[in-house]
Amino acid sequence: MSGTARIDERTGVLGTDGGPRTTLARVLVRVATGPDRGRERGLEAGTLIVGTSPDADLVLTDPTVSRLHAELSLLPSGVRIRDLGSTNGTFVGDSKIESIVLPAGSEVRVGKSRLELLAADVPLPEAPSERTRFGRLVGQSAPMRKVFGQLAKLAASDGPVWIWGEAGTGKTEAAHALHEASPRARGPIVVVQVDPARPPSEIDAAFAAAHGSTLLLDRLDEASPRQLDALRQVVERKERERTPSAAWDVRFVATSRRDPRSAVEAGLLSRDIFFHLAGVRVELPPLRTHLEDLPRLVDALVDELGYPGLKLSVPELAQLRTQLAGQELAGNVRQLRRLIEEALLKSPRASMPAPGGTAVGAATLELSRLPYKEAKEKLLEVFEADYVRELLARASGNVSRAADEAGIDRNHLARIARKHGLR
Repeated sequence: MSGTARIDERTGVLGTDGGPRTTLARVLVRVATGPDRGRERGLEAGTLIVGTSPDADLVLTDPTVSRLHAELSLLPSGVRIRDLGSTNGTFVGDSKIESIVLPAGSEVRVGKSRLELLAADVPLPEAPSERTRFGRLVGQSAPMRKVFGQLAKLAASDGPVWIWGEAGTGKTEAAHALHEASPRARGPIVVVQVDPARPPSEIDAAFAAAHGSTLLLDRLDEASPRQLDALRQVVERKERERTPSAAWDVRFVATSRRDPRSAVEAGLLSRDIFFHLAGVRVELPPLRTHLEDLPRLVDALVDELGYPGLKLSVPELAQLRTQLAGQELAGNVRQLRRLIEEALLKSPRASMPAPGGTAVGAATLELSRLPYKEAKEKLLEVFEADYVRELLARASGNVSRAADEAGIDRNHLARIARKHGLR
């Protein structure tokens, strides 16, 4: 809560007379819980009335909400909420309010419905983008082009972004692409693999290392309570220190397998973290909802696996489709990648390239011209890079998980990954 809060000792009603020194141009008022969940209205100028009356600007059907329940108005410092003498009151947390100014990212309760106040200075495009690729993400379907439009628009801004979706949909790739398309691309993206086994102190160290760049909090929905507490302290410190000092110049990007809103409701994520980091949420669609992208995805993955220019034959593509149709596709694009690898290994074509993009015969001939030791080292380099790349992909970039799967020391795996530019 921002501003100078005051409680009327006679009524117990909370009020405020001020707000933060920020400037808002537009706020999205969205119903977070209640029978009208998902309903939303933009607030740019004038006032917005919330109530069950048809004359209200945001009309709710919640029977615990009064006909004209509350009035919202946009100030440079935040949103002023004024109760209009409602029957059941307007609340911020457990405190009943008459009038208060709240910053974007806050929630207010009217009746049994909660309203989110979301900064909307970076509106998402209504129409799908014309893009068919964003970073390593590929697709020409409407769901993917919508994601590309969102990411392209957000790349130009500097606010926090939360990317969520099922396992294997490309959340980490989307986060990296967002960073690379932003003005912060001049610096490296700093990744925190949120693993309950990792010490909370890593979050503070990563925040310092991300100065002037992007801090990616990967799989944040799996964080331990201690890690979440450390993160809360970091983001609150950043909010308090709104100065030109570059020490706090960090953009947050978070990823999770589940909608952060459902994570809050399940008690896996605190509302503080949600308000700080989930101002804009981007959902990556599961592969089963855009199978029309399969040919383009296959071509991109074949190239990525080190077989540039190779096209799967029509029978091979048909077999791949059959395999996909008989599976639940829980692994999404990552699962598709493994199926493509199997198809390539079974392909009878003699010109099949080996990982690294060199035909097997040509590679053998080239290596045979080198001294044995040097040829062996080059071959091992290719194997090592491809092995670690695939290992990390299966573990969603989690080095600890990948090291456990490979049966090697985590620090050793991290050194190999850095050597090949995979971290």
